[in-house]
Amino acid sequence: MDRITNSDSRKHRREGNQYLITEKEIKQYHELGYIVLNDVLTDEEMKTIDPWFDHFVNGNEKDKMGRDFCDMSQPYGTPVEDFQLVNAMLPSKYCSELVDNIYYKIAQNIVDQLYINGKAAIDYEQFLAKKPTKAGAEFAMHQDLGYWPKTKKTWTATFSLALSDSDLINGCLQVIPGTNNEPELRKHMPKPFNGDNESENVNRDETHTLVIDEKKSDKISYLPVKRGSITIHDERIIHGSGGNKSKDWRKTYVMAFRDVDTIAEERAIGFTHSHNDKVNWDEIIK
Repeated sequence: MDRITNSDSRKHRREGNQYLITEKEIKQYHELGYIVLNDVLTDEEMKTIDPWFDHFVNGNEKDKMGRDFCDMSQPYGTPVEDFQLVNAMLPSKYCSELVDNIYYKIAQNIVDQLYINGKAAIDYEQFLAKKPTKAGAEFAMHQDLGYWPKTKKTWTATFSLALSDSDLINGCLQVIPGTNNEPELRKHMPKPFNGDNESENVNRDETHTLVIDEKKSDKISYLPVKRGSITIHDERIIHGSGGNKSKDWRKTYVMAFRDVDTIAEERAIGFTHSHNDKVNWDEIIK
């Protein structure tokens, strides 16, 4: 099937908080594990999000966030001044003004079209910023489901809103199409940050970065997008992103939706996607 990477513009597809996706896009999402929707939010709408993004990424809430303000490319405890890939987890938990923002409303409408069986709700969100000229500000290739506890229903749609243009130079999203339909997850191990360490010896509680077993047959597709556009990927697709070699920030607002029963099951075992959660990984990931 033809891959959809350049959808029609917003004016042909959006009415209020409703954004129409096509049957072809829905098919691609379920078969290949991703879609790209261009020009989803207006510039005026983006400007209502920008100040909050800067507020969190600049560390204004870090004193009460704990590990929810961290560098996703380096170990917990890395000094703020040395951050490369700034992560602000669960921003609406710390600032209620972000609850029910325009991005959430449109994303909820889209996910309801992707998953018509069951009821989808927001599971978590995060602000991600790759600092300029930081080649190490990268996400290792992984599957989202490798990070999470096993639950009965495991579908997830992860939305990534580009708050700045994203391309090969500043580390756009990259995916391996179709890996969402592999029968088994790849093996995930904590990433060693020191060349002398073996990944098996890295404690999951020391880092939130996992790496997978890659295959020679894996073929990467790159998904550059413009500000205001959204990529959506399935929890099982192998994906990651490179470092930022440009002179500008690469800014992303991530929002993930799961079945309400899955969310309830997660919360029942104390898993909220906060990096401050106390989780016995050896017990819940088997």
